[in-house]
Amino acid sequence: MITTFYDHAVDISRQEKISLTEALREVRTLGIDGLEVSQNNLLGREDELGNELAYAGLSVSSIPAYFDFGRDPDVEKQAVPTLEAARFLGVSRMLVIPGFFRPEDGEEERERQTESMISCVNRLAELAQGYGVSLILEDYDNALASFSTIQGVKRFLEGCPDLSCCFDTGNFAFSGEDELSAYEAVRDRITYVHLKDRAAVSVSGEEGVTALDGKVLYPCPVGSGEIRLPEIFSRLKQDGYQGNFALEHYGAGEMLSYLKRSVSWLKERL
Repeated sequence: MITTFYDHAVDISRQEKISLTEALREVRTLGIDGLEVSQNNLLGREDELGNELAYAGLSVSSIPAYFDFGRDPDVEKQAVPTLEAARFLGVSRMLVIPGFFRPEDGEEERERQTESMISCVNRLAELAQGYGVSLILEDYDNALASFSTIQGVKRFLEGCPDLSCCFDTGNFAFSGEDELSAYEAVRDRITYVHLKDRAAVSVSGEEGVTALDGKVLYPCPVGSGEIRLPEIFSRLKQDGYQGNFALEHYGAGEMLSYLKRSVSWLKERL
């Protein structure tokens, strides 16, 4: 299934000066079947969101959910509202973002928080099972995330048996790591893919993200940047991957155009 992000439909609405309803229908017309809808866009408006997506013929493919498990171990308090929303909408997957360090946190404190996050993700997995929800974790492009590197992601996967990997093709570039090496490190645990490319120059005047090595990374249509996506896609096919491909272009200046080009690139390879 080809998916993208609810936030991208919001961007299309703003950039193209059309209603959100029209933007969602544009997304569906491209051949996109589902959207990732973050808990921020979901909680408190489950009925409204469900109606919006149903009218456009779209489903919710995953719920990216932010937690603070490093400092607050009360998993039930933080997670149950999102799990209830997932059950209400029939969503079977949650993208877990278990927490971020503060810049001032020292090495010992970061280690303590990482251990707490791993413990809490295991508790969340137990809870989620009762809701019919599976958990995935991505390589998050933020220096304050303990899961932004190959070793960081592997530590969570090894510590959380019921957690699988959402492989984000573009995020390892943030930590200066090779995406093919990253793929080999986690290939046996991949159940979901974020297709993201990165350009060395701005395509449509966008602001970039500064990687840990100082390089600025810009959003671009899938297949037009520097990430070795053909090689990754080939390995996924060889490994028999049958899961979703979520097209991601956060920060894109021409979201609808980027989605059109990315869908075309992907459909040529499916």
